[in-house]
Amino acid sequence: MENEVFRYLLFKPLDPKQLSLLQELTTLEICRVWEGTSKYIRRQLLEKRAVDIGIGSFAIVSARAAAGEDGVLVVDKPIFQLNQHVQRFYKIKEPKTKIPSDMFEYPLNFQEIAETISFRVPIVEQCVHETLLFFAEAIRGKKEVDFFFKRLGILSLRGQEVIMNFFDDCVLQLDATGNMLPALLGDSKMMNMIAFRGKNKFSRQSEDGCIVLPRISVEGSKTSQDMTFFRPQRGLHPWSRSARRVSVYDPVLLAQRRAFQAVRAERIHREQERRKHRVRVR
Repeated sequence: MENEVFRYLLFKPLDPKQLSLLQELTTLEICRVWEGTSKYIRRQLLEKRAVDIGIGSFAIVSARAAAGEDGVLVVDKPIFQLNQHVQRFYKIKEPKTKIPSDMFEYPLNFQEIAETISFRVPIVEQCVHETLLFFAEAIRGKKEVDFFFKRLGILSLRGQEVIMNFFDDCVLQLDATGNMLPALLGDSKMMNMIAFRGKNKFSRQSEDGCIVLPRISVEGSKTSQDMTFFRPQRGLHPWSRSARRVSVYDPVLLAQRRAFQAVRAERIHREQERRKHRVRVR
């Protein structure tokens, strides 16, 4: 993963041709890939494993909060840290809390992510890569970004600062000490990492608007910026007017899922029949 990060160091504006798959996929499909990716990251964090997504890593670190009867509470705190090469190249402000250098950072398991959404592995891998390329272009162009990770939080870019705000239910679940709730209630600095109702603590100020990922849209733009060359070109039903150039779903995984659903439906039907028979006997 160390060598792959250099793909996100952009010396010039990103060529739209480098986002060929994102232009082919629907918005729903892109979001499904990132929903599966977010679920994978959360599962790894629950196992206290750091996850390298390409431009940076998620991890659980031990932190101290100014709260509790003794004035200090130790908690398990989730963080996101940009890769050091990305951070230095784009001159992004260094984070206050860092991932320990001796903590191993596991790469994304695209096979496992693909299986959860029944997509082909190459589609998942390329979709993740191109979305991160888009994020890197936003950093290079000094844009405002809100990158939503479902059930995790929001990765935001404002000026020269990148920060991750986590959803409260995620933070509480990832903490194994049992101290997180009193820490959040007693330490305002700890509360700053929480994203409330899908929003973070940063206000959107750019007249160009805020780029929202993974939907690849712009909200609040006053300059009517044209992003059509980056956006997905097809609707919710991409096969309605023209032939599709990519095959998204894995036929084997789909067949396995359908077989599992059929077996499950049959079991439910049999159980219902048994219950009806018991009622008749009574």
